[in-house]
Amino acid sequence: MESRVETYYLIKNVNGFEEPLKAATRAALEPDKRELERAEALSDEGPEKRPAWEKASYYLVPKEEWDREHCPLMPVDLS
Repeated sequence: MESRVETYYLIKNVNGFEEPLKAATRAALEPDKRELERAEALSDEGPEKRPAWEKASYYLVPKEEWDREHCPLMPVDLS
């Protein structure tokens, strides 16, 4: 029996606008997500704080779900 590895997208969301940054396995994307979240938190320190709507959030979404519901213009891998 063949084991299927699910692919995920690392999504960046700023002010409700979502952008896929990278595709890989969940395990491979977790460190990237943590690093981006850490960089986001560090960039918000100090006197020049950005408004809430300019802050980015990051999350992982299964590629199949994202392609089916959000990206009709992106190529879809049906394999």
